[in-house]
Amino acid sequence: MDLIVEAANAARTGDVPARRLAIERLASEPRRGVAREAAVLLEAHVGRLWDRGWQPADVSRVVGRELDGGAEALVRRVVAAQAASYEALGRRVAPAWMAQVDEADAPPRAGEPYLLLEQGEWIETLDTLASLLALLTMLPALPELVDPPSRWRDGTLVAGGALPDGLLERVRALLAKAEATTFDAEAESFTAKAQELMARHRIDRAMFDAGRDHGAERPLGRRIGIDDPYADARALLLAEIAGANGCRAVWSKPFGFTTVFGFAHELGAVEELFTSLLVQATAALRREGSKQDAFGRSRTTRFRRSFLTAFAFRIGERLRCVVADTVAAADGELGGDLLPVLASRADETRAAADAAFPETRTFAARANDAEGWHAGRLFGDVADLGVRRAVTRRSA
Repeated sequence: MDLIVEAANAARTGDVPARRLAIERLASEPRRGVAREAAVLLEAHVGRLWDRGWQPADVSRVVGRELDGGAEALVRRVVAAQAASYEALGRRVAPAWMAQVDEADAPPRAGEPYLLLEQGEWIETLDTLASLLALLTMLPALPELVDPPSRWRDGTLVAGGALPDGLLERVRALLAKAEATTFDAEAESFTAKAQELMARHRIDRAMFDAGRDHGAERPLGRRIGIDDPYADARALLLAEIAGANGCRAVWSKPFGFTTVFGFAHELGAVEELFTSLLVQATAALRREGSKQDAFGRSRTTRFRRSFLTAFAFRIGERLRCVVADTVAAADGELGGDLLPVLASRADETRAAADAAFPETRTFAARANDAEGWHAGRLFGDVADLGVRRAVTRRSA
């Protein structure tokens, strides 16, 4: 085990000769013994990360960003093996957390230590082990969004929550149609209907919760992965959608995710809409094709970044106007009772975000291509998410 730690420490400090020497010495040791000791170290480090605010999807994402595919496959095996010790309890009290383990899609467990199941040369596997251990030991604490496994038996658990199953199926079906069509008007119609259903449910749920004992529901945080290319513009799109739907978004660029704060059903709606609009915008970019400047040099990257940035801003503008009109109409039908409820929930959401991230700063998404900016705003107009009808009747 000392040699494994030595190799990981050398990887962390960038001492290439020491790393190489430790790995060569490890390679001369019995493989099964090395694999078992490695499993103990890896699972211990992963377990400590849960108590530092990390969740399975976060660990898989950051390893995939920082290391090669072999390390990501290995950490998925580690997470699955580590979670086996509390799997039964987790599926009862924290199904959303355990679902992240399932989504990692780790290969089935076998009798052999999982390090022996890795593909490639043994010395390459040991090198991957050193890199992975080094990364796991360097990860900082994250804001705790849910109780970690160590507190599942006696902690205060908060359900992950989402849109009701029936409503979720209807929303997903509409968004799938919006993504599949090549006709902008059809995409607009399908997306608008999906947003209408989500907005109606949000208001219904807010009024329902207001009639219950205070404190029955609290804002949650959910991390949503933001991938390259154009990660800043994608994060901006998510932030605009979140803000228009009563949520707060905090972009953690080094880790490739945004944390969105809001009530459970709001978070589900925001994530569904973000995913769909990103698919629609990506398809629109493909239709635009590549771009060149007057000298024949490629400006495709600049065009696409500007397109997505402008699209995000325009979607945010239109969503805020639509939601404001919708809430005003519903508040009138409810005799003025809705606005105070929504304001109170907004305050709670803001407080939850500020508590988790007391020091935040704004960021500027770059847009330096005029054609891309113009095209993005035009597409934002087409993807109108209007909600014009009354929203006080039950939606599910």
